[in-house]
Formats: sequence, C-alpha cells, structure tokens
Amino acid sequence: MLDSLIIGGGPAGLAVANTFARAGVSYRVIEKGQIGHHVSQYPTFMRFYSTRDLLEIDGFPLTITDEKPSRRQYLMYLTRFAKDRRLSIRTYTDVRGVQRRADGGFDVRTRAQSGAEETIPAASVVVACGAFAGPRTLGVPGEELVKVSSRYTEAHPYVGHKVLIVGGRNSAAEVALELWRAGVDVSLSYRGTELRGIKYWLRPDLENRLKNGEIRGHLGTTVKRIDWDSVTLENDDGGETVIENDFVLTLIGHNPPVDFLRSMGIELEPETNIPRHDPETLETNVPGLFVAGVITNGNVSGKVFIENSRHHGELIVPQLKELVQG
Repeated sequence: MLDSLIIGGGPAGLAVANTFARAGVSYRVIEKGQIGHHVSQYPTFMRFYSTRDLLEIDGFPLTITDEKPSRRQYLMYLTRFAKDRRLSIRTYTDVRGVQRRADGGFDVRTRAQSGAEETIPAASVVVACGAFAGPRTLGVPGEELVKVSSRYTEAHPYVGHKVLIVGGRNSAAEVALELWRAGVDVSLSYRGTELRGIKYWLRPDLENRLKNGEIRGHLGTTVKRIDWDSVTLENDDGGETVIENDFVLTLIGHNPPVDFLRSMGIELEPETNIPRHDPETLETNVPGLFVAGVITNGNVSGKVFIENSRHHGELIVPQLKELVQG
C-alpha cells in the first residue's frame, strides 16, 4: 500500500510529490492529462504575472532570460523538474472514484487512456487537481452557439470581427487588451459598475481604453440573450442594449470539482465551495484525505496561487507520517 496517492500533476501536485520523496513517503501522482495539464489550457502566448523566482519549486532553477516565464517556458520547466527529481507520475489516467477501506485507508479507482482500470490502495489521498473542473456558465439562451467560448487561446481567430468579452477580472482584462492591440473590435460586459480585483499594471491600461472608447465598456450589465449576429445586454435599470457581435468569450471563472469532492465525503462551504480542512495540516474533515493547491480556496478567487501553495507538501508531511506510523 502506498503512503499517499496524489491526484493532479500540476505545480501543486508536483511540489507535494517532491516533498514526499524527500521525506521518504511512498507516493504516486495520477494526472488525467500531461504534466501541467491545467497550465497547458492557458492562452498560447500568455506570460505569468509572477516572476520566475516565485514560481520555482524547491529551489529548482527556472533558467530563462525573461523576468516572467511564458506558458511554454513554464510547461517545459515542470516537465524538467519532474524528470530531474524522478517523480513517480502516471499521466493520461483518470481517477474514477475514491472509497474508504475498512483499515482506514483508501482504494483509488483509476482508468488509463487505453481503458485499462486499476484500483490502487493508499493510506492517504492528496487532492491537488486544481479548481478548474468546468467553466461557469451564463445560463442564457444562445450560450450553446459555436460562437461562444469559455476558453481563449490567441487573438488571430478574432481579427476583423466583433468580440464581446463577458467578465471583469484579470483574465477578461488581459484578453480584452490583447485583442484590442491585435486590431479586434472589442466590447466588454461586466455586472459590476466599476472594475475591481485587477492587477495594478492592467487596470489603468484597461480603464484608459474604456475611457477613450477604444474598447466599448458595458459596465453594470448582464447578458440576457445571444444570437448569431448580436448580443442583448440587460442594464442595471432594467433596460436593454443590443450590440452587433460575431464572437462571445465568457471569461467568468471556473468551478471546482464539487461532485467529485463530495463523493469522497469532503464537506464544502455553501457559497465558496471551500473544502472543510485544517489550514495547519490541510487535512479535510475526512481523516487521511488532504487538499493542496488552489483547490484549498474553492471557487478560484485569486487568493491561492502557485507561489503561495508550493509549500503545501510541507504542511501535510507531519500529519501524514503520524497517520501512517499510527
């Protein structure tokens, strides 16, 4: 039986695995895609907000000439780190379920890309699968149209077209500015009447574009209906605004895998979906079941990042050793 099985091979899962390896804890990482799967979903030409030193894991150098790494550079870093530390990782494998054993441990059911299934016994489980199980939806007519997407990759497909971005946080701000600089006709709909929670270097840039009308801002609005050639917005006062439109990007965040967490017996806060856990050990209300990385904060709200979750393995190890030895 493994001492621990780690669900998720992103930065948090790799950092936990590395800590376990150094502490002599037997483990295995199960990742549904390639190493750094969620990072690979970021926009193609994205550059991280954090500097390279804040993204390094356990002192392993992120050897780049730029101050802040790109998506491609960080994906290469994660794979180099996993290879250098000889981490035990099984990629392209889904976790189908986690069940409690009579001896207090867990049986983790997995399914490989080939269809092969396996049940792996482990004394503990660390859930480090991120909080991006699925995009939040608008719940409006027309959201199913192919012109609507919750994922942005690059500007090229939208050049020469009218694009509405729904959202008002960092991702929406960054994409709006990138599209505008590429010559795209950009509009922005945000339910708030003012922009909040945007990185300090992005906010004045976006505000100036809105003020000058270079990006058409529709603050204090929500999307009411999406049609092939237009979008209907509902204003705070109950009125409606109809704008011409070719594409809609709904950049309003993601939801954590609440059904998966609840299936393991983890209790969640009603509004935030924060897993019930001890912040000192990261152990949940289910003994032997831990959380790590951004999922510790439930709905992604910009409080837990790679840079402040790299140490999560160090919080888990003492409690895990006590559990295994006990």
